[in-house]
Amino acid sequence: MPIDRDGRMREHPAVPAVSICIPVASQLEGLERTLDSLVEQRFLDYEVVIADDSPDGSSESLIASYDFGGRLRHFANLRPLGTPMNWDEAIRQSQSPLIKMLLPGDRFAGRDALGRFVALLEGAPDAIIGCASLRVEDAAVRPAPPPEMQQAIRRTPDRLLRGNVIGPIGGTIHRRSAILDFDPRLRHMADVDFYIRALRSAPRLAVEEDILVIQPAEHVSQAPLGEILIIFEKAVDLLQHDPEVAAFLWRILRQKSIRNERQLARQFQLSPVLSGYFRHLFAHPPREAGGSGLIGLLRRVGPRFLRR
Repeated sequence: MPIDRDGRMREHPAVPAVSICIPVASQLEGLERTLDSLVEQRFLDYEVVIADDSPDGSSESLIASYDFGGRLRHFANLRPLGTPMNWDEAIRQSQSPLIKMLLPGDRFAGRDALGRFVALLEGAPDAIIGCASLRVEDAAVRPAPPPEMQQAIRRTPDRLLRGNVIGPIGGTIHRRSAILDFDPRLRHMADVDFYIRALRSAPRLAVEEDILVIQPAEHVSQAPLGEILIIFEKAVDLLQHDPEVAAFLWRILRQKSIRNERQLARQFQLSPVLSGYFRHLFAHPPREAGGSGLIGLLRRVGPRFLRR
């Protein structure tokens, strides 16, 4: 029988408030830590959906050892889907109006963390996505974006390209939406692209300042230039005249010792629009970005926001 969010048995079946979506690919130790933290949650109106890319079925015995009262569903993919397609598969198999993604190794920071994630979006009906502060293992706390950052990305969500101030997907919760999925061309920045499109459709970002998630260090990585170019091209009409975006791209090109558009085109397939943009950028190098705008905010709060 279904269980209410406060632990009472419900007389009639109903869709749970939130789906915990866990895409897996043989990370047994990380999956165990994630499920252990979920067992401890006081908020019980949830389902667990595991989309499994494990080629040998190695996760089946571990998953079978947990009893979530019939609320866990395990889907073994016929062939490995990879990131981020397996993320989409977990969401596709879920039922709830709210989606809480957890990657293997992610764990809740306390017994009330899941309930607070749900309350975050319930208290912000005009927001499609919410995030919380998180702690990276053996590293500093990664705080949720402060109000000035929230305003900056609300005005121009595409500026998340310059710095993922929201954080990895495990530190977020979002509403189910038919128009939102993960771009299969992206791996390291699939979450950033997802956030940009979510905030375009509903600009408010719901924010919880307290730490609700602990993540392993490997879930924080640098953004590859090829993926930056994919996201930039999607918003080139909005960003091509933005001096801070130009300065951001210029710094990356210099770090990689790319000195002209031809050299860039040998490494990455450029559309005519991108070729024209970068020819102009190399011909007219930007000045360093100042202390205003999102770049300035990123510099003031520290380099931790410059990671994905």
